[in-house]
Amino acid sequence: MQAKQASDIKVIDVSKWQDKIDWKVVKVNGVQGVFIKATEGASRVDLKLSSHAEGAQRVGMPYGLYHYAHPNLNDPLKEAACFVATVKLYKPVFPHVLDVEGEEMAKKVGAEKLTAWCVAWLQEVERLTGHPAMIYTGASFARSYLGKKLAKWPLWVAHYGVEQPMSNSTWQQWAVFQYTDIGHIDGISGNVDTDAMERVFYDKYVHPNVPQPLGEDNIPVIVNDNLVAYGRVIDGHVYLPLRPLGDALGAKVHWDASAATAYLNGKAVGGFKLREGRTYIGVRVAAVMLGGNVAWDGQTKKVYFNK
Repeated sequence: MQAKQASDIKVIDVSKWQDKIDWKVVKVNGVQGVFIKATEGASRVDLKLSSHAEGAQRVGMPYGLYHYAHPNLNDPLKEAACFVATVKLYKPVFPHVLDVEGEEMAKKVGAEKLTAWCVAWLQEVERLTGHPAMIYTGASFARSYLGKKLAKWPLWVAHYGVEQPMSNSTWQQWAVFQYTDIGHIDGISGNVDTDAMERVFYDKYVHPNVPQPLGEDNIPVIVNDNLVAYGRVIDGHVYLPLRPLGDALGAKVHWDASAATAYLNGKAVGGFKLREGRTYIGVRVAAVMLGGNVAWDGQTKKVYFNK
């Protein structure tokens, strides 16, 4: 699990316990997204779902909807049907969320059956809605009860009072990190759950025109806190796409077809690689030629370039 970073996006999650929210004030104070409780179990709809969703939408705040599960009481398809029937009138931006937690419940159900229950709910919700899904749980709960069959869905993890949540064997990284349940946000009276959303995850849904992974290009390249491209591993080393990297840093990129050579700010690039018509440059070469600071995050498998 990665630690929180300055580039993370501040979001919150709310339910009936946050009775009145001044959404304009919340947004002005730096909150850029919200998850709203929609349903619980096989029939219960949160009393504030409608007003919270309308309030967030009114101020242009992207939102997602979540379902609190009772795997010890109900069939997953029945709970999925309840959620889908409730949320069909809404237009969430973020994935639908399955909230699974509770030590007593998990001990009764068991890790293997609980994992299968969650997989069934997630698959059914995605099938019925055509909308992506993800899972919310506590850090210790994930380690103890949620198996590798859930790894394909993004993780929203809760772990309070730390900068880096506890690791587990199913997920290598989180998409959203709930780091406190006693947050204070202007525009909301009382405590509120406060979260950090990984910027690449946020941009994927809020800014769909940002670069997306494609084929072997699956390593996010973050330049000055902005996702600009995806790099790839070539011969065991990380390479960055030259043109989008140069464009992001205001460097001049030129390809001399007659000499079959790439140039960066008028200087020939050494050791570049050509793949599918694109020119890739090694991380260390990029740092030397562009004069910036490059860091590789092995946990999240991202390249950070700052200049």
